[in-house]
Amino acid sequence: MKHLFALLFLTFSIAAYSQKTSLAKEELVLTEVNKKQIIDSLIQQLEEFYIRPNAIGEIKKKLNENYKKGSYKDVVKPNEFAGKLTTDLIEVSKDLHFGVRYDPEWTEDQQKKGDKETQKKIKAQELAEAKKKNFGFQQTRILEGNIGYLQFDYFEDPAIASETAAAAMQFLNNTDALIIDLRKNNGGAMEMGQFLSSYFYSGKELPLYKYYYYEKNRKKTEREMWLLPSVPGKRLEDIDIYILTSAITFSAAEWMSYSLQNLKRVTIVGEKTAGGAHPVDRKVLPNGFAVNIPFGEVKDPITNQDFEGKGVIPDVLCKSEEAVNTSHLLALQKLSSKNKEAVNNLDWYIPIVKNRQKSVSVDSAILKSYQGKYAKAALVFEENTLYYKWNNIATFALIPLEQDLFLVDGIDDFRIKVISENNVITGIKRIYQNGQEKFYKKE
Repeated sequence: MKHLFALLFLTFSIAAYSQKTSLAKEELVLTEVNKKQIIDSLIQQLEEFYIRPNAIGEIKKKLNENYKKGSYKDVVKPNEFAGKLTTDLIEVSKDLHFGVRYDPEWTEDQQKKGDKETQKKIKAQELAEAKKKNFGFQQTRILEGNIGYLQFDYFEDPAIASETAAAAMQFLNNTDALIIDLRKNNGGAMEMGQFLSSYFYSGKELPLYKYYYYEKNRKKTEREMWLLPSVPGKRLEDIDIYILTSAITFSAAEWMSYSLQNLKRVTIVGEKTAGGAHPVDRKVLPNGFAVNIPFGEVKDPITNQDFEGKGVIPDVLCKSEEAVNTSHLLALQKLSSKNKEAVNNLDWYIPIVKNRQKSVSVDSAILKSYQGKYAKAALVFEENTLYYKWNNIATFALIPLEQDLFLVDGIDDFRIKVISENNVITGIKRIYQNGQEKFYKKE
């Protein structure tokens, strides 16, 4: 069987489905017979696989009533009909994983899936598409204070993506804390969540998820997913981990967040997630249609619960767009509190991150008052910007971090602080990252 969670994508995301459907495929004009065939087949698939059998009756009633009263009568375009069915399924079930799509090329391939050449073609196409997206991994970088940052936007199957995932983790393996950005992540293969989570432990045997799902004839299969005993390269078991979430963080991305939160291994920062906990599988319908059906249930081994319809609640709530700076500040402050020897070094970066979150604005009259000659240096106010000139050789823009503290644009070694006594400017200081200071008296 294909990996159980390989289709855990947001139903209204194009990424959830094959993107091979072209405008030419829209040439199909649906008849009432076509629509009834699709609805009947959809209901049959629900009765065989849907995880909530008690809800099937209500869904069946809704779809049949809509058909009989002509709600679909004027809908002849396949994609429009698929959208209406999706809306009705979600409205009744409240399950965001439901989704109907018109994808004749995919359904045709599935009907030939016993053919080795067809299977080879499907795998080649999937691999090519995954490579174009770098298997979901979008950014790895080092933020100020040696804080790692990893952004990936969907969970690809580690069977084809483990090398890329391992490379990303190795790039970050000398960082002192790690921020994992899942704000745009709509889910995918939970095996990727298992793979990455295993880097955050020193070979411990811990269950991440327990789940069951229905196979043909409603045969129930139960499984557990544990941390992996080994991963390529160095583990990051001793550093603090921060996961960023938003209202569209979904499915497998939610599960990784929820599981690690319950294990007390991460701090989640951002917004409450979408609330889609059920694994899905895609089933073939007539006339080139397909449906994603939630066919299993996952439970956290610690809480014995999930977040279906509720979402994952962050430890630190903030707007999605503020999550990077908020988590960066948290990481710097926590590292500073744990490592007193590095306090000056880490505190050096805090004003930069705070300014990034909310830019400091200094009144132009105050900036003008800072003008003057300071030994070999000078401060000059031009075009609403304060400049630092050194020895008439080099000129640098000053970016305010506080009303009297400035970042020197292009220089990381020192900052400029304006010194005043009794409201009179007496000089400036070069303040260095190692704590040293040099004072220049105003002439």
